[in-house]
Amino acid sequence: MRWVRPLLVAAVFLVPAGEATAGKAKAPPVRRTVTVMTRNLYLGANLDPIVHATSPQGAFQAVAAAWAQVEANDFATRANAIAAEIAHAKPDFVGFQELVLYGTKALTDEKYIVALDYKAALTRAFRARHLRYHFVGVDANTVAALPSGWPPTMDIQLTVRNGLLVRNGVKVRNVRAANYQLTFPLLAGLSAVRGWVSADATVGGKTFRVITTHLESFDRVVAEEQAKELIAGPARTRLPVVLLGDLNSRPDGSTSLAYPTFIGVGFHDAWTERYPNASGLTCCHGDDLREVGDRFTERIDYVLTRGGFKALHGAVTGEVPASRVGGLWPSDHGGLWMTLRLPR
Repeated sequence: MRWVRPLLVAAVFLVPAGEATAGKAKAPPVRRTVTVMTRNLYLGANLDPIVHATSPQGAFQAVAAAWAQVEANDFATRANAIAAEIAHAKPDFVGFQELVLYGTKALTDEKYIVALDYKAALTRAFRARHLRYHFVGVDANTVAALPSGWPPTMDIQLTVRNGLLVRNGVKVRNVRAANYQLTFPLLAGLSAVRGWVSADATVGGKTFRVITTHLESFDRVVAEEQAKELIAGPARTRLPVVLLGDLNSRPDGSTSLAYPTFIGVGFHDAWTERYPNASGLTCCHGDDLREVGDRFTERIDYVLTRGGFKALHGAVTGEVPASRVGGLWPSDHGGLWMTLRLPR
């Protein structure tokens, strides 16, 4: 029976190559890109009449009018439009600005009850669409409470926040949030406070820092100092950086020098890198989101990068009438998403 062993050896070499490797899982391809988005959600009303009121009566009446506008602009409905944008763009990260929280209470009560929470409304909208995202960081900036109506009938509290949303499965660590030191005085004892949220993320084996922020709109000097503080703070890292935000600064520096300041220290504008001949306007619809209105007229929302990213493609959302849901624009701003090639 000496011939048995040679036959067995020959049989091994006769097995087709595909069958010999069957059952071995192939390694998934290494990711080379990351998609990011910046999205200002709109407070729901213009606060200028409150800030510029010349009497308590005028201020409290302006608060009542603003609250009526917030209710008419119905964020629960608008959250569905934001979720639709995210379902389409499929970003790995979304930097939200004006992720607000409203509370109300009767004049005789001690505690506020939650009347409208943008974060909770978005979470419900994501769940309804089976979108797998979670907030890794939310800050708290301006917190303001004022009586509403004349004579007042209730108190309304506004908490302005930024939030960083991350797709499930993306690795993040070192999540931080803080407010800028320089603020803008609004009313007696009340200031407009701005801040930022950051996290270090790893995608495709590359680690980088993602930051979302919202710079001051009432005063250009304050916005410029906040930009410098961000550069010296969370953006001071050896890691590549993606900055998502409403900078309230036009590229030409006419509204503030925040944008030129970022470009001057080595940040690249992803939109102009990929679409140098397209305007990329992101602002703004009118205060009442039920009105169809005109198209955007300025660019103040950005995806800025530093450290070797390359912009591949992207788009502005929330400008064309087809983006309206329930008769409302998603926000007064448009969103901006960009797909970036990771640093080598």
